[in-house]
Amino acid sequence: MKCIQPDYVQRFKCDGKLCRARCCRDWRIVVDDETYEKYCLLGDSEREKILSRLDWIEDEFEDVDVMVLKLREDGVCSFLRKDSLCGLQKKYGEDYLTAICQSFPRVTYKLDDETFEQSMTLTCPLAAELILLSTQPIQFVEVPEVSARAVVGFKHRLARSPEEFIATQLDAIKILQNRRLSLNQRLKNLCAKFSETPLPDVDFDLDGHSEMLVEIFDGTYGAGLSDKDKANLQKNYSSYRDDILRRVRGEFCYVLENYLVNEFFMRCYPSAFSEDDFHNCKIFVTSFRVLELAITLTVIAKVSAGLRVKVSDVTTLIYSVNDTLDHSRGGMDAILEFAKTSSAETFAALMLED
Repeated sequence: MKCIQPDYVQRFKCDGKLCRARCCRDWRIVVDDETYEKYCLLGDSEREKILSRLDWIEDEFEDVDVMVLKLREDGVCSFLRKDSLCGLQKKYGEDYLTAICQSFPRVTYKLDDETFEQSMTLTCPLAAELILLSTQPIQFVEVPEVSARAVVGFKHRLARSPEEFIATQLDAIKILQNRRLSLNQRLKNLCAKFSETPLPDVDFDLDGHSEMLVEIFDGTYGAGLSDKDKANLQKNYSSYRDDILRRVRGEFCYVLENYLVNEFFMRCYPSAFSEDDFHNCKIFVTSFRVLELAITLTVIAKVSAGLRVKVSDVTTLIYSVNDTLDHSRGGMDAILEFAKTSSAETFAALMLED
């Protein structure tokens, strides 16, 4: 067996005291069958205490009932202690954590019976800092075991062998880590790599870019913006984006590079979604442009308040945006719709910039 993973995975250490147990708040925590059986084998008194804190709910994504850990009224897992440690783990050990609790923030895909990929999601603040703040390019290593119980089968999604898929990913990541080029140039080269035909030679349409991003942003967050609100956002973004993004890319380019590399690997691009590789690239690049919009609007607000933008502001914003895309119903829908309906020419004009 082999598992390909970024080198940061082995360095990660969970500490709920540092992040206030972010993953134990507001998220649905599914209880897998194996863990439930362990609870049922406990003595009567202990078993009843645990089972009273479980509940059946309808999975809004899959339209089936799933067993979850109950949350308190404040949205916190009922097993979380005041010291931000898990009561289940403290009393019974890690084996009594649900598979997702034991595995998070690790994300593990099974490419075939002997080949796995493992990385970490940026929705964990500690993982985000470990991943994003390294000034050195992320390196990838092969390890002989998988240290997570929650594993997603991915073989059915691959149009190539696991070996070819891994090689394709790592070749793409080399493009994203080419520091001789700007981030815009890297993204353009990435799309060129996966396009079956040469990219359309069109000028970047700033007004169209701003209008489309605001529409996607509105759909992603369900903001229900009025036409006037959208027009104001478009105007502010178009007016300030070049200066702000130039500064952010200059000062925090390594953060944005690490974000792109981790997203590409962690979500299994270019096979993250159905359709072909180029379609996946459209989703990947558009998601990054949404992040750039959020960064620009945040910097505008900071500067208006007389505050300096720090690297912690950027990392906090990144895992906040990722949290929305990952855990909000329909969080990716607006991005997916744009990728589906836009031609190669429209996509190039609105999302690819020299």
